[in-house]
Amino acid sequence: MPNTPLKGVKVVDFTVAGAGPAAGKMLADWGADVIKVEPLTGEAGRLTGLTLLLRADEEQNPHADGKDGGKRSLPINMKDPRGVEIMDKLLAESNIFISNYRPKALTKLGLDYEQMSARHPHIIWGCLTGFGLEGPIANNPGYDTVAFWARSGAMIDLCDNGDIPLTPPFALGDYGTACSLAGGCAAALYQQAKTGKGEKVMVSLYGQAIWDNSAIMQAEYHGNMWPKTRFEPDSPLRNTYKCKDGTWTMISILTYERFYAPFMKLLGREDLIDDERFNTEVAMRSHKKEMMEILDPIFLTKDYDEWDKLLNENDIAHDRINHIVDTITDEQAIANGYVYEYANRDGSKELMVSTPIKFGKSEPIPVRWAPLLGEHSVEVMKELGYDEETIKTFAAEGVIKIHD
Repeated sequence: MPNTPLKGVKVVDFTVAGAGPAAGKMLADWGADVIKVEPLTGEAGRLTGLTLLLRADEEQNPHADGKDGGKRSLPINMKDPRGVEIMDKLLAESNIFISNYRPKALTKLGLDYEQMSARHPHIIWGCLTGFGLEGPIANNPGYDTVAFWARSGAMIDLCDNGDIPLTPPFALGDYGTACSLAGGCAAALYQQAKTGKGEKVMVSLYGQAIWDNSAIMQAEYHGNMWPKTRFEPDSPLRNTYKCKDGTWTMISILTYERFYAPFMKLLGREDLIDDERFNTEVAMRSHKKEMMEILDPIFLTKDYDEWDKLLNENDIAHDRINHIVDTITDEQAIANGYVYEYANRDGSKELMVSTPIKFGKSEPIPVRWAPLLGEHSVEVMKELGYDEETIKTFAAEGVIKIHD
């Protein structure tokens, strides 16, 4: 069993869609008791798998397992004063509250930082938004396609020619931002343990995209603009090449002068070692297209396996450019527990992608299914001090939901 450093920590997960639930999943994987508080009808993200052409029902819901696995479910009607009371009792004995509802919605529910910290000064309040808590569009809806990809510039400047926007990968921004929220809340636990005080932890999809593209932003600040094309890359020694067998490879030489001569030697072009057009990175910048016209035909003379051997012998960073589907069976991913199979509730086999941080061992964290809606309502309510009769009454009157 992997180490669980957050064992004993309780988290109220008041999240929807992708990024927020994924952050809660990480905290659960690290050992926290994560209670998913959602509407009586269930939060819409329970059905997101249908968008990906997956099943999303009680027998099979792999997308939900990947972002809600290991949590407990307590659906609460937050429009009922009794529901508000339940939430308040839950917060009183929890360490962390996380949400990706919009700021106005949290304020209306009394769950913004100012109101919550006044009642529960110990609480770590983790908020994940589209665009941040300040500024003119702070309350705009912002899924990762909008806030992470579109506004940050990544959607068009990371294309090959910048003419047609990239079709963004599903939830890529969500899952990266989830890591930041989980990490920020974990850091705040250290302060909480020392002082007993809570903290306001803020991340956004937009801010994550800016951070992820920070090197490019600094380059553009100094006039080195994107998008790039492989025919005129930032550097021909940091570029893609097609091999004889049709396989594409990525070469990544960051210290140009150190590796230039060995690289030309392995290519069989010792004559270029002293070529003043190419033998320094500064000189190369004025002759990138010429260099590409030399290198492209050379890579077409050998299969990828031949190039792989030569490049490894010279300690040059490179790899085959895989399709995403190749990663499902990649021995490197399997060896580290990054992908693995597990059984759905109905016993059928399913793919799981592991949260990226490991403690103690490089092995998969055992899969725990996403909770069924209201699956843990009775046990959580009893932990909060409610008796069976009250729990039944609350369920009958629509304050909470209990799974049938």
